[in-house]
Amino acid sequence: MVALALAVLSAVPALLKKRTSLSDFGMLALGVVVAGWFTARAWVSPVPELAQADLLLLACAVGAYLCVRAVEGQPRAERVLIWGSALLLVASIIVAGMQYMDPTFSPIFRLRIVNLPTGFFAHYNEGANFVIGTTLLVAGAALFGQHSRWTQIFFGLVVIAGIIAVYFFRSRGGLLGLAVGGGVFVIAATWTAKRQKLAWSAPAMIALPIICLGVVGFLMLSWSHTQAARGYAASEQLLDNDIRLYLAGIAISCIGLHPWAGGGSRSYGWECYRFWESSVQGQGHARPEFVHNELLQALADYGIIGGAALLLWVMLTIMIAVIRTGNPVKEKSNSLAWQVGGIAAFVGVFTQSNFSFVFHMMPLAVLLGICLGYASRTSRSPQSANASNIATKILLCGAACLCITALSNYGVKGTRVSLTLWPSMFSKQPSNSLEERLQAINSAIGTWPQSTFYMDRALILRELAGRAGKHWAQTEEIQKSVEDFATALAMNPYDPSITINQANLLSSLNQDAKAEEAYSKTLSYQGGMENAFLGHCYFAQHLYTKGIRQYRAGELNEALGTLESAAEQIDKSSAIIPWHQQDLRVEIHSSLGAAREAIKDYKGALEAYDFTCTIPGGHIAHFRAGLLLRRMGVEAWENRQPSNALAYFIEGKRRATISGNIPQSFTSKQREELLTYLDTKIAFLEQTKVTPTQGLIK
Repeated sequence: MVALALAVLSAVPALLKKRTSLSDFGMLALGVVVAGWFTARAWVSPVPELAQADLLLLACAVGAYLCVRAVEGQPRAERVLIWGSALLLVASIIVAGMQYMDPTFSPIFRLRIVNLPTGFFAHYNEGANFVIGTTLLVAGAALFGQHSRWTQIFFGLVVIAGIIAVYFFRSRGGLLGLAVGGGVFVIAATWTAKRQKLAWSAPAMIALPIICLGVVGFLMLSWSHTQAARGYAASEQLLDNDIRLYLAGIAISCIGLHPWAGGGSRSYGWECYRFWESSVQGQGHARPEFVHNELLQALADYGIIGGAALLLWVMLTIMIAVIRTGNPVKEKSNSLAWQVGGIAAFVGVFTQSNFSFVFHMMPLAVLLGICLGYASRTSRSPQSANASNIATKILLCGAACLCITALSNYGVKGTRVSLTLWPSMFSKQPSNSLEERLQAINSAIGTWPQSTFYMDRALILRELAGRAGKHWAQTEEIQKSVEDFATALAMNPYDPSITINQANLLSSLNQDAKAEEAYSKTLSYQGGMENAFLGHCYFAQHLYTKGIRQYRAGELNEALGTLESAAEQIDKSSAIIPWHQQDLRVEIHSSLGAAREAIKDYKGALEAYDFTCTIPGGHIAHFRAGLLLRRMGVEAWENRQPSNALAYFIEGKRRATISGNIPQSFTSKQREELLTYLDTKIAFLEQTKVTPTQGLIK
């Protein structure tokens, strides 16, 4: 960001000298309206730090656009720009090749989240997007650029290598983006050659249908190979991953909450949870922070007004760019290379953005600005200054000043934070020292406070407090941890990961009221994303611990209510993720039975034990049921109901026998004593000719 701010600053004098056309003014005026709406909507967004992130992405795209527009018409600067793009593309291809040979290779970061080639990025979608954009920009220079023959040959070879690299990224959206962008490049190049009356335009027009069929064939073949590389048997399964359709449907639901103005910067990231249905969309173990469709993301966050304005501006820019390809070109001008390459590159990266959130990565936001700057280049300068030219300069310089201010300020902060956190968190050999990590986080918070920093510090302090042993709750670290969670929540009140961690800490401190308030917030935020945040499960754990504490204190009615709530929460969690925490579920329902037994609700207790036995691993509750039935038998005998007593004793023996293992709170000796007692009572009653009551126990 600092480098881009300096680039924009150096571009201002060139922008002031540049003469622009009326179409430039219209395009820039609409662009200012779009950027103004996004800025204003972000300014009043509920989470300021997320608004900052979006505004910085916007500043990067606008700043890159301004720099490219300043460079146009200056041969040396143009050569630096295209050679820089080509060399970055070569470097990315080399890194991707090394990753193909060694999937563990990462040039910068400690780990990558996938085993496929990703270039300098962490995910193959971002890596593919960068290569698509730069490949098509370089393709324009190779075909239309005013360079030496050897330079054009080199650029052509780089383009071929870029296409091969995208193939090996195995990104299905990336392959589609490359095919669509490549197709647009072929059509635009042929159209431009015809309009410019170039010698090779006629053969290109004849070959155009064959080339387009070849592009389609490449797409289908590469998709099929990608499916095979991913472990699928046939290309028919190409649309097997329907998660993007679900995310798009959720985005439409989010748009419906506030259709015109949107929910604010990245509001989809917290509003989507309420619409998640595990029975339809799956378990949801990963947080769907973005829509995987940048246009729908804009509509959800900035409303129909923002999304429609953005789409209109993009369409206007491309339309003007297409018209300009037919304008007469000055001799030794690179305008055709820029226009054709820029149009194709934008279409390629935009196509892929409908399947991923690539423009939420800062380098790719810069690439987007470069593509639009290339595409909107003029073929010739206006002959004289006019009012629109002056207005355009005002718009350009005003936008430049805002970009410089934002990028320099936050760029310096971001650089300082990165340098601070890198050794302890991001380097290939990070420090395992909690003290060093705490020191780094403290410094980062002092430079650029973020909710994630406060939450990370709270977790580190909680871990440090654990070193105090049984006195951990009285340590200074734990009090600071509580304060940091509160600060993090104030900065981002819609993040369930903050509220659930805060709730768990408060629960461990026996601050029940505050913990339950935090758990309730988590449940309201997480929606159907139980697998990601475990709100119901952790709430059940808290209520179980609280209920046992009340039970042991003799508060039986309070314990019963608490354990019933715990059972309700754990059952909701189990309905979504049935394999998770079954042992806890067994303990909760078994303890609920014990609480009901303690207040002599024997029927309810037996129902709880019976239900526990249906849970995987819950067969040990048969033993508790056996103890309860013995107790019921004794009371029936005391009430002179021998037939009922015998029925209870027989069933109690059966349940105690089939239980297999017994609860940890009981011993084998107690089990033997129970069975001996039951055998004695059954034998005595049967000798006195007592018959058990039929149908007493259902």
